[in-house]
Amino acid sequence: MRTIFHIALIVFLSLDMYFSCASAADEGKIPDGVTLLHNLRYRDGVENNWSLDLAMPSDSAGKLRPAIVVIHGGGWLEGDKSSFSTPGYRPPGNILDFAKLGFVAVTINYRLSREARFPAALQDCRCAVRWLRAHTKEYQIDPDAIGAWGNSAGGHLALLLGMADTTAIQDDDGPYREFSSRVQSVVSDSGPIDLRHQVEHNQIPDAIKLFLGGPPGAAGAGDYELASPIKHVSQHTPPLMLIYGVNDEQVGVETADRFVIVLDQAGAKDVTYHRLAKIGHCPHSLKGVPWLVPTVNEFFERTLRAKVDSAN
Repeated sequence: MRTIFHIALIVFLSLDMYFSCASAADEGKIPDGVTLLHNLRYRDGVENNWSLDLAMPSDSAGKLRPAIVVIHGGGWLEGDKSSFSTPGYRPPGNILDFAKLGFVAVTINYRLSREARFPAALQDCRCAVRWLRAHTKEYQIDPDAIGAWGNSAGGHLALLLGMADTTAIQDDDGPYREFSSRVQSVVSDSGPIDLRHQVEHNQIPDAIKLFLGGPPGAAGAGDYELASPIKHVSQHTPPLMLIYGVNDEQVGVETADRFVIVLDQAGAKDVTYHRLAKIGHCPHSLKGVPWLVPTVNEFFERTLRAKVDSAN
């Protein structure tokens, strides 16, 4: 069993240490060697949120590439894919930066809580992954090397994408059902882990109740366990990187501590845990801790690109 525990304690931080891999000359421009496509539909229909932006290396060398699905946060209530695909606005996790590293990266929109309750958002994320696998030839993607990255609510959905089986949380009638929706590695920055615990401890309870259709125990709200990544732990859990702040008032770090213990007890083979002192809810962790961005990149290089390289 290979379990990695990396507990990082950051004593002093300055938001002036904001990470940017773009120089001033790059601001507002698509990086050289990167192709950016906007508003591709991963599912037909009336929903405006069934769309994604895609960034990829411009060269077509014929070699397969790993892929990363970026899922925005916003409490399942708000947010938009464009925050991770806009040239000149380069938060960590931007698909342009992943494309510069040689990944095919997509950032997706999904149905929010006021449009459809759980599991609609997860079903949309799964549909986007299946869309990627249906278009592997077009975008030179290795279908066995797809990862997910998300912050806050996006981190929660990324964890479920990697951990929840379709027999536990069923898909809807979306397209590309002949393809798998599982991902091979996950990074969660401040993603909720145990939703019942959070409601009971007054951690974004209103957003969670709206997401799940009511409080725990209410009629039609029996999904608290199904919607909690900690309830989907197994020895088959894919490689995970967990990034959580000690001062997070929205997602208590105690849930991440317990999650790591449960993962270890279940025999999960590859878990990296960054427990950040004096850090609150994302996105301040990746923005304020410069070494985290290359660490996330290295994680995807190891868990996705190495798999592609060995296959080639």
